[in-house]
Amino acid sequence: MTELTRQHLDCGDPTPSLWSLLSRDPDGGLEPLFDGRRVAFSFNTRTALREACDILGLQPGDEVLAPAYNCGSELDPLLDAGLDIAFYQIDRRTRPDLTDMAQRVTPKTKAIYLTHYFGMLQPDTSAIRALCNEHGLFLIEDCALSLLSGDRPAEGFAGDVSVFCFYKLFPVLAGGAIVLNADQLEFREPFDQPPPHSLLRKPFIRMGLEAFVGARLLRKVAMWRRKGRVTPSLAAEPGAHIDMPPGYYFDPALKHSRISGFTKRALAAFNPAQTRTRRRENYDIYQSLLSDIAGVTPLYETLPDTACPLSFPVLVEDRDAVAARLSARGIAATPWWSGYNQKLDWAEFDDAQFLKDHVLTLPCGQHLAADHIRLIVSELTAALGTADQP
Repeated sequence: MTELTRQHLDCGDPTPSLWSLLSRDPDGGLEPLFDGRRVAFSFNTRTALREACDILGLQPGDEVLAPAYNCGSELDPLLDAGLDIAFYQIDRRTRPDLTDMAQRVTPKTKAIYLTHYFGMLQPDTSAIRALCNEHGLFLIEDCALSLLSGDRPAEGFAGDVSVFCFYKLFPVLAGGAIVLNADQLEFREPFDQPPPHSLLRKPFIRMGLEAFVGARLLRKVAMWRRKGRVTPSLAAEPGAHIDMPPGYYFDPALKHSRISGFTKRALAAFNPAQTRTRRRENYDIYQSLLSDIAGVTPLYETLPDTACPLSFPVLVEDRDAVAARLSARGIAATPWWSGYNQKLDWAEFDDAQFLKDHVLTLPCGQHLAADHIRLIVSELTAALGTADQP
């Protein structure tokens, strides 16, 4: 294998210089995205969502209609607030079924939760906003995967509250935001608690080690340490859904936690416009290269003009096996949202389960060049050919 190939195989998010990040302006990179809006910055998006429940005045026993296709982690803060979650149908192209959504509104319903997937803004957002207005419901708009999408990034203008995530697009340690769009809403206790340093310590140390020994060597060590281990928390009873990772469940101790100063400094290192342009270019390359490959179906047929793609999502059979083989080759492909929040019930939502079991995301980050994408597609082709082998 050539040195160029070895370099290209290390396709995870890059680690910025640790020391250069520490010298950044702690206020740079954040406020310009939310210029003129009422925004508060949280430790992560789940913390922002937990705060949203209090800001909206939602009470235990109130119902929120949420998309059946979800990670599970974003809804756990709502469960922590004592809310009941009822799903509405999402089709296999991640679009809400508006008829189904409307039929599920009851006197108990107080809010609708809307997710923009993979950087693709929902085309029916205005109709969902109108449905909320008709029934006197709040709209919680989840823009965690679409930070730089829209005519005016950060978009998220339809929700009474909108939440965002920074580490999905940028290699930073956590970081989220909540924006209040409804005039009658006010921040009650904007994140006045320090960030949990115990959770930041491990990734901070990892970034330092990567700077000295390299990300690829560090990944090999981690894989060697995990070899042969079984994670009990992810095991499921026969016929049951596999659990999502334990860290995806909301920790009440994070309530009111603010964004870390390190994250704010790191964000000043990135250029949103360049990020959006490069990600769109990489997405287009994937679309061209994957058009004739059997066994791979792009989740979306086209890239909207205003989208900043989070990744390139595809549908594949034997998704987890394919992802494992790509990971072994150093490709940061993800079996997207493969785990299920065990507090929720997907029983009647076949399309959502299909997505959770078949979506594989290919990286199209701003650090990748065309050669990286070609290599990833080559490795994906090889992984598809061996996915059913032991």
